[in-house]
Amino acid sequence: MEKPREWLREKSIAKKVLTESNLILEVVDARIPIETKNKVVEDLVIERNKSLIVVLNKVDLVPREFIEKASSLIEKDFPVVPFSAHRKFGGNELLSKIREIAKERGILKVGVLGYPNVGKSSVINLLKGKKVATTSPKPGMTRGEVLVKLEEGIFLLDTPGIITLEYPENLALKCAWIPEKLQLPVEVSSKLLDKIYQERPQAIKETYRVEPEEDPLITLEKIAKKLNYKAKGGELDLERTAKKVLWDWIKGFIKAYWI
Repeated sequence: MEKPREWLREKSIAKKVLTESNLILEVVDARIPIETKNKVVEDLVIERNKSLIVVLNKVDLVPREFIEKASSLIEKDFPVVPFSAHRKFGGNELLSKIREIAKERGILKVGVLGYPNVGKSSVINLLKGKKVATTSPKPGMTRGEVLVKLEEGIFLLDTPGIITLEYPENLALKCAWIPEKLQLPVEVSSKLLDKIYQERPQAIKETYRVEPEEDPLITLEKIAKKLNYKAKGGELDLERTAKKVLWDWIKGFIKAYWI
């Protein structure tokens, strides 16, 4: 399995942002908050005596009790702000926390870090009140650093997603890798369906109107039949189905979540 070639560049960007910023907003996916937290970034923040706020984005995709559970767990280490760029929720609370830190530290440069597709640019746009950063459901759309003036004395630094050293297969499960770039999409989709089966199997039934099976490959076959995805010769097109499932996960159509 090929390791991401971009990780060294992105790790250097993370270190540069950490050096230049007084405050880091670590944006995580509320559906998989622990998996999308980045310990490398957090350790560097502590080591360099910076401030950090965890922005629990996409809370519109999870129930309130799950948000409370995730927040109380993360708050043992860092302050948390539940956030939904889609629903325009959490912006005032986050801005208030940023202003508090700005009072203590003077001119504030806020680094926005997180995995690809957690919604960093959407967070920036909501804080600014207009579109100033590129947004897309496609992971990896931000190509370089973008400095945005939030208000007098406060600047936001948008960056490409930080992926550290992980296999593309693992990143795809975190919505941080484009399915078309995977060598084995059926294998990755099966892992995702297996995880969903363990954590919230009804999400599969809700999305695809099929009864999930313990064997994720059988579930994938059922989804392929339901979608009528067939290859030449009339056989089920499992690769196309696998990519569809992974895209549905990236776009938030599959209502699953776990700590």
